[in-house]
Amino acid sequence: MTISSLLDTGVDKGIITPDQRTALLALASATEPQASERREAERAFNGITIAYGIGALVVLFAFGWFMVDRWTVLGDSGVFTLSVAYAGIFLVVAYFLKREGFDTARGVGTLLAVAMAPLAMYALLRWTGVWTPELENLCRQREHPFAVCQGQPLAIELAAVAAVLLAMRTMAFAPFMIPIAVVGVTLPERLLREWAPGPGIDGAGMGWRWVMVASVLAAAAYLIDRRQRGEDYGYWLWISVAVATWWGCMMLFQFDRSLRWFLAPASLLVITASVILRRRVLLVVGLFGVFGFLAWLAFDVFKLTTAFPLVLATIGISIIVLTVWVQKRFPEAIRRMGGDPSKPARFPGGVAVLLAPAVLGLVLMQDSARMDREEAADRRSANRVREARQRMRRDSIDAVKRRRQPATAQPVPGTPVLGNPKSAQPRTQPN
Repeated sequence: MTISSLLDTGVDKGIITPDQRTALLALASATEPQASERREAERAFNGITIAYGIGALVVLFAFGWFMVDRWTVLGDSGVFTLSVAYAGIFLVVAYFLKREGFDTARGVGTLLAVAMAPLAMYALLRWTGVWTPELENLCRQREHPFAVCQGQPLAIELAAVAAVLLAMRTMAFAPFMIPIAVVGVTLPERLLREWAPGPGIDGAGMGWRWVMVASVLAAAAYLIDRRQRGEDYGYWLWISVAVATWWGCMMLFQFDRSLRWFLAPASLLVITASVILRRRVLLVVGLFGVFGFLAWLAFDVFKLTTAFPLVLATIGISIIVLTVWVQKRFPEAIRRMGGDPSKPARFPGGVAVLLAPAVLGLVLMQDSARMDREEAADRRSANRVREARQRMRRDSIDAVKRRRQPATAQPVPGTPVLGNPKSAQPRTQPN
């Protein structure tokens, strides 16, 4: 929302007078630096920001490629030293960018230094012998000690979070939330997977784990939005919420057939939440859910029903007409639904409603794990039956081939055998 539109809203609501609006606009134009005086473009979705992002990705890709390719040559101590050295270089570059007035570039440089923290922690754990290849092989097994195997990833994730929190003390930069958003997904999902392990890497249990993670992250992002001042720190958390929600719903839709009919109302709730919370990323997730549900109806449930496309088109036109009618009859309700743009979004029910999916996931987690075990047992039985049928088919084919092979001809006594010159000579009878 621009300053001019905000002042116009203040005049319309009687907060300020038109003369005060004019004076405030004059003050803003006098204090705002002119375009010729700005050293860096404003941070927004523009070419400068995209160029910064591409540059940062190239640096991380080159650094990761070098580390993977040269890890055995450098060793754990060399990787640790090089990671710390690169972090120092990035911080020095960020300091000089600050002096030149390039705040966004400074934030990108600081974020690159933060990205070195997890790599340095991983190399340090291996260098000091806290984490060994034997422990890594042990933790890959199905049965492994929880505390030992969770210590190494937890240390790496906490190192990233600690580096981010230190960077936030130096400047306000919303992309600093990227490592926290990643850790906010990986840490609880991993702990939940250890608490309720399933028979495989997928299944209904996994879907509920992702839904629980999305619910907790949504509550945290909502609290951050309510306390937002300036930088939009909640934006990256909402992206994590969208990814976790989409993945969890897809897992549940695929592996729990009893929940497929709930995809449509759940998607509509997500779309409604996107309007109330003013987060377009949730709108994308909701629309994907709606189209996925319609695709399932079209290609599975009503596959042989000719009139289904006509019914679907009628429903779509009805929704458009109903939306127009609601806008004409209840304009005030429509305005209240989005809330006051000048204030933080307020979700009905607040944190308690956003945490409701997590509570539901806790209740249904054990049932989903049992369902996954039964489905895994059915898959194993089906695989054994299929393998037995394949063996029987191969055995029958081999038996048919053996029956069709011609029998070896036995030589008649007194007849010469080809290839044996001695047998061609006539035998002499003894006197």
